[in-house]
Amino acid sequence: MKATLEDLRSSRSGGRRHRQEEWPQVDVGTIPMIDGRYMVEREIARGSMGVVYLAQDIGLGRKVALKLIAPELAQRPEVVDYFQHEAAALASVRHENVVQVYAFGTEVHPGETDGSMFFAMEYVRGRDLDEIIAEHAEHGVDIPTYRALTILRQIASGLAAVHATGIVHRDVKPGNVVIETDSGRPVLVDFGLAMPHDPTGKLSFAAAGSPSYMAPEQARSEEGGGVGPPADVYAFGVSAFELLTGRTPFLYETIEEQLRAHTEEVPPLLSKLRPNLRPFDRVMARMLAKDPRARYEGFTSLVGALDAAIAKWRSGSTDPAPSYPEGGGPGRGELLRILVVDDDDAFRKVAARAAQLAFYRRQVSVSVARSGVEALSKAERAVPDLILLDLSLPGLDGVETISRLRAMPRGTETRVLVVTDRQDEAERWRFSILGVNDFFAKQLGLAREGRTRAGALVAVDVKPPD
Repeated sequence: MKATLEDLRSSRSGGRRHRQEEWPQVDVGTIPMIDGRYMVEREIARGSMGVVYLAQDIGLGRKVALKLIAPELAQRPEVVDYFQHEAAALASVRHENVVQVYAFGTEVHPGETDGSMFFAMEYVRGRDLDEIIAEHAEHGVDIPTYRALTILRQIASGLAAVHATGIVHRDVKPGNVVIETDSGRPVLVDFGLAMPHDPTGKLSFAAAGSPSYMAPEQARSEEGGGVGPPADVYAFGVSAFELLTGRTPFLYETIEEQLRAHTEEVPPLLSKLRPNLRPFDRVMARMLAKDPRARYEGFTSLVGALDAAIAKWRSGSTDPAPSYPEGGGPGRGELLRILVVDDDDAFRKVAARAAQLAFYRRQVSVSVARSGVEALSKAERAVPDLILLDLSLPGLDGVETISRLRAMPRGTETRVLVVTDRQDEAERWRFSILGVNDFFAKQLGLAREGRTRAGALVAVDVKPPD
């Protein structure tokens, strides 16, 4: 019998979902407007530190994620100080893989004496990596290696930007990385446990974090003030291990066993579970070192180590893996670039014609490819705005093809539509790691297919190039 997603999460977590007593459920209709501008719509997530709501910024007309911090924390001056410091630091971070902080404040409603601190942050619509990893584990399928490595490098780069402001996240884990719908952009979220790095330990807070990802020094400490950047490196290493293998390094049922393993046990070699990932053994071992001084000094040096390991892995791989300089690659012009990828000659012609009909008011350039390898070659020269992709390509399949596309500069800007002649949805879940959610049935009634395809395409919101 197949395990449920919750069973798999629980078995992999070793109690990582254990939290202190959470806030009581509240009818969002009873929540007043926050700060005179944020209208709460629904709850997104909750925990011991507070509740996150989806809200509408009525001033700017945009959706935001509004995190309300537990009222009892607002009564502690040192907590208020460090949250203010955190908000100011994070608001200065400009990185596409880190959630943007818009505002911070304290809300006191009429007739109340206790206020609630709040953060207004970028709302990232999508699914978190924890859920996606569990889904892959349920199906007994690894996340495509190329895609996993791309995500790891992007999040490591984002954490380097965060640490540059003096902030330590303290709760790096797959559940705090969201894969954005449509773009596939991985975004580090939930800075509810974040705090400024304080080597003196004067900022004293109860030890917090998720047991499955907690660094040894964090697990040993009853007070979290002395936890520094190496703790994030360790948690990132555990997350990387899980993303690449589908499990955390230590598989124990209780929190106590998890914490003991982090402080005492040697983690298994990555290559013991994934022999093809031997080039990453040293990087993983250094990230998971018990002594924080033995880990990477920061995420800038870690990104360099990842790049070297990825290059070594590619050299021994038969996969097509062109290297793109970060921030480089071909730019976009005034044309709307559409790429049709299908090994079926008849459908390829029909789909290309449908694309031209659908966007007849725009300047459109439609190109075609018969395979994933050919598609990547064309995308390397000009990243497309829209791809119509056959699910069942020969050789490099649709998931692997888009995994490589997302690694290209501006590859997250490409909208992907998957066409398939399969009647079931068995394979569609595999695209969630890529932010792909649009699927169309492949129907070859050639006499009317051009109009049918055009009608479907017109309904797709493809933004014009910048």
